[in-house]
Amino acid sequence: MQTEPIEDDEPTTTPELNPWVSIWTQPRATIQQIVDSDPERLVLVLAGIGGFGSVLDTVREQGLGDLLSWFPDIVLICALIGPLVGIVGLYVLSFLLHWTGKWLGGRGSTKLIRAAGAWGQVPAIWGILLWVPLIALFGQDLFRSDSFGLELNPLVGVGFSFDLIGMVLIAWSTVVSLHCLGQVQGFSAWKALGNMALVVAVVVIPMFVIIVGAVIAGVALTLM
Repeated sequence: MQTEPIEDDEPTTTPELNPWVSIWTQPRATIQQIVDSDPERLVLVLAGIGGFGSVLDTVREQGLGDLLSWFPDIVLICALIGPLVGIVGLYVLSFLLHWTGKWLGGRGSTKLIRAAGAWGQVPAIWGILLWVPLIALFGQDLFRSDSFGLELNPLVGVGFSFDLIGMVLIAWSTVVSLHCLGQVQGFSAWKALGNMALVVAVVVIPMFVIIVGAVIAGVALTLM
């Protein structure tokens, strides 16, 4: 007796990705899932956290620990200014990427590009956690312009290791961001890099030249 094959009437579904994990190795599939479901999901939160981390890095590089205590002064400054810098920066950059991306045939809206930019920061955002052991080890010395205090610390090698991990996370976040941008724009990652390079060439460099020219002109006028 011949048996009929059993047909599976249940549709095949793709398992839902956990974006906090999958964005590291599957950025294109992850960002596509996000923009298909809710392109505004956690965008402002991620931008705000990313801005906090960026301002914290800037404060350390500028050595503001010479003038301010790391807690509460520096923490409060970063908590108040960082999210604003991150959110405004994301909106401005997304607009510029959308504008210049159209010259390359990009099809992503500013909303989708914002989602790509925000979620592309996830590896770097995880890197903010490295500040906890760094501050525990070095405290105020971490934010001073003079590194003498750090050089005397026997754990300076451990601190350097944390800094190296942070740089790797930022580099990987850049790679992830390029793939996310490429996905929403319909680009390869290399073309997405070209999209970013256009923003630098068309906006950043001319603005830098204008500012430097204005400063030089101002100095020249004061000397006349």
